[in-house]
Amino acid sequence: MKKILVVYYSYEGHTEHVAYVIAQELSADVLQIKPIKEMSTKGFGKYLWGGSQVYMKKIPKLEPISVDFSKYDTIFVGSPIWAWSLTPPIKSFILNDYLIDKDLYFFYTHEGGPGKVEKSFKIMVEKKNRFLGTCGFIPPKNNFDLINQQVYDWLNLLNIEK
Repeated sequence: MKKILVVYYSYEGHTEHVAYVIAQELSADVLQIKPIKEMSTKGFGKYLWGGSQVYMKKIPKLEPISVDFSKYDTIFVGSPIWAWSLTPPIKSFILNDYLIDKDLYFFYTHEGGPGKVEKSFKIMVEKKNRFLGTCGFIPPKNNFDLINQQVYDWLNLLNIEK
């Protein structure tokens, strides 16, 4: 029986929602990544502030992580997309070498522009892991049943041993 962990960063809760649907469906544990200093901008300003962090290649310090990654075979990593890229907290997580010799899946939420994020994630992790799949989700406004169904459909395609 494989042990599964879902790791995610979420700014407004969309990626968190997907993470918990995956975790519930696969009986997985969950780890939320949090930067020590989170931005507090909402509305249109979040796009400017978040995008500027991506373009300036910010790598934030993260709150302490006390998970024993050696207990997990399979890890799902989730991120919203900022400026067609991974969020700085997820980049920081990956660069800290928590992910070594794992089966990895990547999921992300976006509002219509994932850019080359799937390829970027794969390049960042595949030297030390087995990259097995990815899926993007456009969060529907107040229609969580639709996004839940999209997650279930993706997981059924993956046919992961629980």
